[in-house]
Amino acid sequence: MLKLQRRAKAFLAALAESFAELGHSALRTFRERNPFDYARTFADYMPEGATLADILSDDRLEAISAQFAARVEKAARNGVETIH
Repeated sequence: MLKLQRRAKAFLAALAESFAELGHSALRTFRERNPFDYARTFADYMPEGATLADILSDDRLEAISAQFAARVEKAARNGVETIH
């Protein structure tokens, strides 16, 4: 158990160091390229009962809605039943 705790601490220290170096730009890229996954990732860490509206601006929610609408329209045109 002690060995696992040391590894966990070492991993968290390395993660914190990596985030300090690249975190903000990596999160920005993640948000811009995968807005749905970005929102879902952060929603998973929000307190129970919190909504996307609690964590995203109106502009961001509109952008996500527009992207989702475009995916639905494309899927409908192509006869796709599942949207990814």
